[in-house]
Amino acid sequence: MHAPPHRLPAPLPPIVTYWEGPVSWLERLSAASIVAAGHELRIYTHTIADLRAQGLPASVHDVREILGPNPMADLYRARRSYAFYTDYVRLALLRNGRGIWSDLDFVFRQPLRTGTEGDDYVFGWLNPNRINNAILHAPAQSELIARYWEAITRVPIRTPWATGHIRVKRSLEILAGRRFPIHPERLAIGPRALTYFIRRLGLTQHARAKPAFYPLDDDEAHLLTQPDDAPARARITAETVAVHAWRGKLWSIGQSAPPAPASWLGQRRREFGV
Repeated sequence: MHAPPHRLPAPLPPIVTYWEGPVSWLERLSAASIVAAGHELRIYTHTIADLRAQGLPASVHDVREILGPNPMADLYRARRSYAFYTDYVRLALLRNGRGIWSDLDFVFRQPLRTGTEGDDYVFGWLNPNRINNAILHAPAQSELIARYWEAITRVPIRTPWATGHIRVKRSLEILAGRRFPIHPERLAIGPRALTYFIRRLGLTQHARAKPAFYPLDDDEAHLLTQPDDAPARARITAETVAVHAWRGKLWSIGQSAPPAPASWLGQRRREFGV
């Protein structure tokens, strides 16, 4: 009787992201951890030559390959609102089946696999009320991607996911003939909108528990840079695939310098040779 053939594990999907501007120690650490986990890393950007010169362990691609002219995306980019512009890049990459999205401030602890039996959704709870989009994947032809993309690219844009106050203001703007919102940054097109569509489509069962991607809240990000790593380690569990380091928060509280060597992030820098 012959033993059944050994089945090799499916290859890991590529990780895709967007970056623009200077590259810090944190982006280098994130890139190194992604590659060490076994993923190919693909970074999309407008500044191709500059980013390639940084020597990150990634292939660098022109973001215009996947996101052409787009009125709402172009509005955010013109206003230098890159976090909101990135929401469009993220969805464009998923619509084109390019890989799993990850912000470039995650430190991976293990490979990130999609689910079994055709479950290609990857996202996680940030808190009991909100699913975050810093790590995100859904099938390219899924209703989630189609409805989310249509909603945030429509002109004039409407915001059924927003607070009542914002919805009323946007409706009045549209009645006044304003195709584009006066304050587009208030439209909450990121995690709030994503959570709205996930709930509407009955997909919350796919969301991974908070420790998978967000073991620390943004107001705890400083714990990752402290010389005593015990408070950070207490929040990171065996369930944690990747740790969101909350770059924006660290930079806002003046912790953009390389962290203490004994800190959780400092140890990871040494581990990955960054």
